[in-house]
Amino acid sequence: MSPVVPPGLRPRTDEDLPACVTVLRAVHAADRYPSTWPADPAAFLSPPGLATALVVTVGERVTGHAALVADDAGDPGALRLTRVFVDPAVRRAGHARALLAGVAAALAARGRDGVLDVVESVPAERLYRAAGWVRTGTAPAGWRFPDGREPVAALYRLPVTQRRKGDDTAR
Repeated sequence: MSPVVPPGLRPRTDEDLPACVTVLRAVHAADRYPSTWPADPAAFLSPPGLATALVVTVGERVTGHAALVADDAGDPGALRLTRVFVDPAVRRAGHARALLAGVAAALAARGRDGVLDVVESVPAERLYRAAGWVRTGTAPAGWRFPDGREPVAALYRLPVTQRRKGDDTAR
């Protein structure tokens, strides 16, 4: 049995985009995320308002991705977590936890809270809660599955700014 190699975490570069698209394609095939394959997957990974994007790696191989974007429409004081995915071949090996830790550090460095929405009742909800994200409610997702159904989104917040001030009750 080969030893488990912990994932590396770093900012995404333009050179990472082809590898990120390859991983996204594997995620789409396994999980239907995104629910409709984008016409330009590299542009999908760099949405308007992009503040930062992170990748996790094993050696030089990209295995996961997360992005933070300005949340002008919802909460202008927060950054929205989006485009989060991990290669199905390496799940349950700490890659998603590494991404979320990197996201929390990026938010803290900017002095900004994080917000996210995720389709209600997906397994990722447990991971977000374990990483300190607090569920704040639900709302219509604002998009539709290919079959026309509009999912319900679970809304989460990572109150980084409160924790930076020493308020541990924000967890």
